[in-house]
Amino acid sequence: MTIAKAAAAFAALLIAMLIVGCGSNPNEHVQSNEFFRPAATQDSQQQSATDAPSEQDQEQATDQTEEADQEQQAEADQGTQAQESSQQETADEQPDEDQDEQATPARDAPLDTSDDIVRRYTNPSYGYSFELICSPFCDPNSNGIDRVSFLSETGRALIGVDVHEDDGSDSETLLRSSLTLPDNVEFSSIEPTTTVTGEAAERFNWDEDRRATGGFQVRWHVLLIRIQDIAIILRAGAVLEDYEAVAPALERAVSSFILPLEITAQPGRYDRFGFLIRYDTADVSQEFGQPTSNPPSAEAGIFVLQSTTALKAVLTWQVLGEAFYDGDTAIQQSLRDSLGIENVTGQRDWGEIDGQPARTGETETQFGEGVMKIRSFAWYCREGGREFSLHVLDPDDPESVALPLIESFRCTADGEDDAEEAAGDE
Repeated sequence: MTIAKAAAAFAALLIAMLIVGCGSNPNEHVQSNEFFRPAATQDSQQQSATDAPSEQDQEQATDQTEEADQEQQAEADQGTQAQESSQQETADEQPDEDQDEQATPARDAPLDTSDDIVRRYTNPSYGYSFELICSPFCDPNSNGIDRVSFLSETGRALIGVDVHEDDGSDSETLLRSSLTLPDNVEFSSIEPTTTVTGEAAERFNWDEDRRATGGFQVRWHVLLIRIQDIAIILRAGAVLEDYEAVAPALERAVSSFILPLEITAQPGRYDRFGFLIRYDTADVSQEFGQPTSNPPSAEAGIFVLQSTTALKAVLTWQVLGEAFYDGDTAIQQSLRDSLGIENVTGQRDWGEIDGQPARTGETETQFGEGVMKIRSFAWYCREGGREFSLHVLDPDDPESVALPLIESFRCTADGEDDAEEAAGDE
């Protein structure tokens, strides 16, 4: 096994360790007000766009309703009251008293529901959100930052959002480069449209045939929104054989996409919890809590970078009294807890990181016939009272890979902005 292959395989193992336990992470990404969609009835076809599309309503139910927990049932009961109120208002506008009585259900009548549930995913960095229907999209959690994706239960349908820097090119060129589309992909249609909140957008539709290379024929719908120097790309697609069954869920995500009034995040800049680190936008960025079953917070978290082929860097932080901080201990514990690796050697002083004294250490891990090198750093920020540890992986020279990350780090994001303004004034 070559070093490159060993690095890639090792990275896959480490990513799996990080992701384990996060599949049902009850974090801030998902709104807690889950609700049942009404079953298909004549009344439900007359409800507003916030209700499910009629095609989806006509799908056959499963037995998931009996497995819903008490909180979901409470939300369903609230839906009953809202439905009763809506039907009463409609009945008041009708002159026929008999129709009045038929349109108003008994107050103690059971709620007629379908078996699927709608959840709204909200990206905590960029603030956009959209709705996912279960089934088929029953895991609405993602640890992604610039890139999130949700697979269906079968793994043959996908909904995701990518955020890129807007390079100023035309929309088709931007979309092709951002999604690395093959040259043989031809768009069946490109339609101007708007989001629910009124932003101008473009919708691209196409079928992509990868059967010649062992893949599938997939039907894609993509919404491209260019705003505030960034490009937001919502992609929804499914294997063509499964498309009709999941089309309502795909359309629900596209039609329910909402942007916040202002987007403060930027690709390549992570500053959600008061500190700042910049990264290459070509890398995939993710965030986890400590432990990984928890959401990240200002008190503790893990920031992960992965290149196209391997795990690249892991940054951990936690609130800690300065009297209890020890750089060597921070390196050893965070390396063990986040990556499951022991035996750090060569620990010594290593300059400063944002003006704070740092310690460093090295690890070489044998994997197959190759060796993965890891360079670790630890430092303490008095602003916020947090210790930080950075672990960078590279088969050749991890320190050179770490330097851009270290140079960009700031204990407070506001301090970095002040430094930029001062440099500009000079």
